[in-house]
Amino acid sequence: MYLLKIAWRNLTRNKLRTLISVLAVTAVVMIVIFSRGLTVAFTESSFSMYIDNNFGHVRITDEEYKLREILLSLDYTVDGFDGSGADEMISRIEENKLVEHVLPRIRFGAMASIDDNLIRMIGVGVDLSREINYGALADDVKRGRMPKSGNEILVGQGLLEDLETEIGDRVTLMFSDAYQSLQGRTFEVVGIRETGVGELDDNFFYLSLETVQDILWLHDEATEILVFTSDARRADDLQAEMDALLTEKGAGNYSAVVWNEADPMIEIYDEVVDLMNFAYVLFIIMGTVVVVSTLTMIIRERTSEIGMMAALGLKSKEIMKIFVLEGGFIGLIGSLLGVVGGGIITFYYSKVGLHVEAFAESIGEMDLLVEPVFYVGFSFENLIVSFILGVLIVTFACFYPARKAAKLEPVDALHYIDE
Repeated sequence: MYLLKIAWRNLTRNKLRTLISVLAVTAVVMIVIFSRGLTVAFTESSFSMYIDNNFGHVRITDEEYKLREILLSLDYTVDGFDGSGADEMISRIEENKLVEHVLPRIRFGAMASIDDNLIRMIGVGVDLSREINYGALADDVKRGRMPKSGNEILVGQGLLEDLETEIGDRVTLMFSDAYQSLQGRTFEVVGIRETGVGELDDNFFYLSLETVQDILWLHDEATEILVFTSDARRADDLQAEMDALLTEKGAGNYSAVVWNEADPMIEIYDEVVDLMNFAYVLFIIMGTVVVVSTLTMIIRERTSEIGMMAALGLKSKEIMKIFVLEGGFIGLIGSLLGVVGGGIITFYYSKVGLHVEAFAESIGEMDLLVEPVFYVGFSFENLIVSFILGVLIVTFACFYPARKAAKLEPVDALHYIDE
C-alpha cells in the first residue's frame, strides 16, 4: 500500500505529462474497440450473406456440379440416394440432431427481351415453406410478398428495374430445360427482394421449387441442398455428420462442403480476421511508446531521488515496483476511459449503422456479397478483452524503464544531483 501511494502521488507531480500518456492509451484502446466491432460487423455480415444465399453451413452437391456450377449446369443434380429422390434424402438428413434447417434449391439460367435488349439472369427454385421457416429470404422481401402459386415470381429490386415491371405485372422468361430445349413461360410479379447487395438484387429471381422442377423437367431433384445447424461455428461437426451419412448410403458422387471452405474469398476473410487480431496488439503497443517514453523521462528527472530512496533502504525490487505501478495506473485509467469512449461509439453505430454504399458498390463489381450498411458489433466481450489488453500490455511495457531505474547504483544516483 505504501508503494501504491508513492506511485499514485508521483502521477500528480506532472499532470500534463500524465494526461498525455493517459490520452494516448485511451486513443489506442478506443481504436481497438471500434476496429474489433467493425471487423465483426464486416465478417459476420458478409459471412451471413454467403451462408444464406450460397452455401448454408454445409452444402451438398454432385461432385461434377462443383466444376460446372458457373455454367448453371442441370446435368449433375442431387436426386437422392441411388436415385430415390431428393425428398427422401432430405428427410434422412433432417433426422440428424445437429440439423435445424434443410433448403433444397435449383439454380438455372434465364433471359428476357426488353426493348430489343437481352437481359440475362439467374433463377432459383426454392421450397417456399422451408425458406419462410428459415426466414432469411422472406426477411428481404421489402414490397409485396413471397410467391405462393406456380406462376408467381419474386424479383430482385435491380432486376425488376431492368425488366421495367412492377408488382402485379407479368413477365415472360426464356430458359433451357434439363434436355437443352428452349422454353418460355409467363409469371406474375408478386414481390420484390431488396438486400442492398447489387450482385443479388440485379441478377436473381425466385420461384417455387415445384414450379422449377416442372418447367425444367427435374422431378424430385435439386442442384444443391443447403444444410444448417444452430451456429456457423458448429459447421465442421455438421460436415462430419453429413460425410458419414453419404458414406453410409454409398453416395460417393455427392460432396458435403463446409461454408468457410466453399469460396476462396471467405478463406481470405478468415485470414484477415487473424491478422487483425495481431494488429490490435500492435495498436496498443504504439500507445505504450508514449508511456515508456514518459517513464524514461521521469527516471532521468528523478535519478537523485531514486538514489535517495535506495540509500534510505528501499530495495531495487521495490523501486522497480513503484515505476511499474505508475505505468500500470496510466494503463488502467487510459484503458478505462478508452472502454467508455469506444463503447459509446460502437453502441451508437451498432444502432444507426455505418453507411458504406460506395465501398459496397465497388466491391460488388468483383461479385462479392457485401451489404451497404454495417452495424458495428457491440459486445461486452469486446470491451472486456480490449480493457485487459490495454492494461496488461502497458503494464508489461513499463518493466523496461522500471528495471533500468532499479539498476541505478545509489552512489552514482546521488552523485547525479551534484553534477
